[in-house]
Amino acid sequence: MPEVTVLLPVYNGANYLRESIDSVLKQTYRDFELHILDDGSNDATPQIAQGTGDPRVRYSKNEGRFGLFKTLNRGFDEAASSLVRIWAHDDRMLPVCLENFVAFAREHPEAGMIYCDFFAIDANAKRTGAETCYQGQRQRTPDLAEPLISALLFFYYGCLPGNISTVLLRREAWKKTAGFLTGIQQAPDYDMWTRVSEQYPIGFLREKLIELREHPLQLGKLGHKQMTSIDEELPVIIALKRRMEGVVSDTEFWHYWRCERGRQQMHWIMRALLRMDWRSACRGWQAVRAYGHRQCWSQAWFWFSSANGRLFMPNRDALFDAKKTLVTDQ
Repeated sequence: MPEVTVLLPVYNGANYLRESIDSVLKQTYRDFELHILDDGSNDATPQIAQGTGDPRVRYSKNEGRFGLFKTLNRGFDEAASSLVRIWAHDDRMLPVCLENFVAFAREHPEAGMIYCDFFAIDANAKRTGAETCYQGQRQRTPDLAEPLISALLFFYYGCLPGNISTVLLRREAWKKTAGFLTGIQQAPDYDMWTRVSEQYPIGFLREKLIELREHPLQLGKLGHKQMTSIDEELPVIIALKRRMEGVVSDTEFWHYWRCERGRQQMHWIMRALLRMDWRSACRGWQAVRAYGHRQCWSQAWFWFSSANGRLFMPNRDALFDAKKTLVTDQ
């Protein structure tokens, strides 16, 4: 029985799949199984996945189209290992990635989830340096974050891992939280990480252990264009609000949302209007309205009066530091 299962869900990923598989098979840590879960590909994905000749690679195909998160749930359900490293077909592991994750997991058995920093690469595998935008967040993230600090980090900085490819999850944590949500596209990972962080400390590896590829067909980028993110995140945001009671007031909570996440959503709506994509613009407006009638109109006014938020951009680092100090002093 391997100590680690690497889950690689894929749908029509032939363009980058070979690179991704090779980067896993070149790990200095060897005690793992790579389970490639094909979600009904009709390109060369099956041939690539089954052509490695490495006994550590297992290939299976869904009975129909499941979608990413239902596929991951199947992989976790079938995994024999206690440690499950989530992976993607378009990214690349650096050789010491699994070794460092396993060492951290052994040192911190209380951590339900561990994620790492990364290098951003473009479609041609050239490092872009785009990951520097996370510098403030990374500096403030402890090696092991307790539940309240995790809630503050998730609120002020969003989905901390940034991508499923940065995450190792203990199978017991996946099982205890009842698995990934299905039926929605963008928020199941954000939802899962926050639910795990409520019950377990969250580990952070500061080393950049993977190369995360940015390209137009990424699920997150498609979600931004379709404006499916903000309303899917609503239950996550409300759950974080509950966890931060007594630390972040109701007024502070909604003001930060309007200045940050709501402003971004209004920007996407305006871009959709400019390209005359009325359907996406309406979809985006309905998502803002999900936060309440008063919120949506105040959001629209804020966007117009603040020049897309530029006049009132919040300093999230300062806000987090103040709240962290308050928690520490309590």
